[in-house]
Order: sequence, then structure tokens, then C-alpha cells
Amino acid sequence: MKRNIFTFLVLAALVLAALPTGNVLADADVLGPIASAVTPTPNPATVNTDVTVTATVDDSTTGAATIQSADYSIDGGATWAAMSAVDGTFNGVSENVTATFTLAQAGDIQVCVRGTDALNNVGTPVCAALTGQYLYDFDGFRSPIKMGVANNAKGGRTVPVKWVLTFTADGKPVTDPASVVGLWSYQVDCVTLVGDPASAVEAKSPGKSGLRYQNKGKWIFNWKTEKAYSGTCRLFFVEFSDGQNSPTVQFNFR
Repeated sequence: MKRNIFTFLVLAALVLAALPTGNVLADADVLGPIASAVTPTPNPATVNTDVTVTATVDDSTTGAATIQSADYSIDGGATWAAMSAVDGTFNGVSENVTATFTLAQAGDIQVCVRGTDALNNVGTPVCAALTGQYLYDFDGFRSPIKMGVANNAKGGRTVPVKWVLTFTADGKPVTDPASVVGLWSYQVDCVTLVGDPASAVEAKSPGKSGLRYQNKGKWIFNWKTEKAYSGTCRLFFVEFSDGQNSPTVQFNFR
């Protein structure tokens, strides 16, 4: 009887010795950290300025593993960029994280954040909306130009081009001529309006009657068209210093 008990104890000890010595719960952890409080600042943000995104990634309820890293995406998850721990080191089961990027586009953007724990479990991305806007708000073109239709002109004649430019943030008028990089036009098919924007040539003005500021954000440029434009169609636009172009307007030259 004693011999059987001894044999049982020996076998039990061998079985226990063969068991894994690691954290069984950790070995079973297959869930990534939970991201929350995703916040892009400022919002709205101006194109070509910096935006800071902050968030929290927390693994305390999904395995309690240390946070290994966090990253963010602004293109729907096609690419991801690394974030930093606010305290300087990823060494806790919950981390506040941050990153800064330069906004390159206007419109509605989704800023997404995800975390990865020490077991390489990647969490589900959590996103927040960011509105990108240009520095200037363009209103034009004004009469005599009509938007959305073909404008008829005679090659070689001067066309007054008018618009209003204000700051998007507060609506104050833009008075600095440096806001305008250039005025351009390029030839297109008169039916399909297909052309090569890369072939655009800069618009000229007669004499000294170039770009002029009037008042209340109103601008005027006298466009001296070329005689060679007769019998062709062109699209015209203004390029601004904040990175945007005005809408194009069609001209049919006779």
C-alpha cells in the first residue's frame, strides 16, 4: 500500500514538473489593447499646418499585458505611423499616446489609433473625425464671368476676373497680394473639356493693370487673352498661397 502511494506521489510530481511555468492567463491572451479618447487638435485644422492626435490604449481588461506600441492612420488604415508614449516609455498596461502630423488635405478625415501589447496582439482601431480646411475661403468668380457655363470671349480681348477672398477661420478679408501665387489657363477640348493642366500658362495683364485689391476682400485681375486663343476653348483658374486652386471656369474663344 505504501509503495503504491509513493509511486502515485512520484508520478504526480513528474506531471506537475512538466506543466508550463508561465502565466497561463497571459498565454491565453489573444486580445489587443482598447483604444479610446482619440482626439485630433486643433479641429478644424488648416491645410499645411500641424495636427496633434492623442489617445489612450489600455490592456487592463483584455489580458493585462504591457503596452508595446501604438500607431495612427489618416488614410483608412492603408498606412500606419508610430505614436509615442506621453510619459516617454511604453511600460504599463495603459498608456496615453501622442503623435503630430502635417495636414495635407481639406475635407473630412478619419484619424484612427490602435495599440499593440507585449504579446503582439493588435487592438481594433478607434477613429475620430477631423475637418481639414484651407486658410482662405474663395468666393467667385464674380460678374462678368459666369460659373458653371461656357463664357464667350474674343481672342486678344481683356477679360476682368473678379473674386472675393476671406480668411476661413474668422471671415476677415484677405488683403495681401501674396495670397495669389498665379492665374493660369490651359487649352481643352470644347466638348469634353479634357486638357492637360500641366500645360497651363500664366495669365498676363495689359500695361500696369495687373492684380488689384479693391475692398472687403474683393480682388480684380484684367486678363489680356492671346489672339491665338481664337477658335479654341480654355479653362481658367487662380492658384492661392494656401495650397488651393479656385474652381476652373470655361472660356470659348471666337
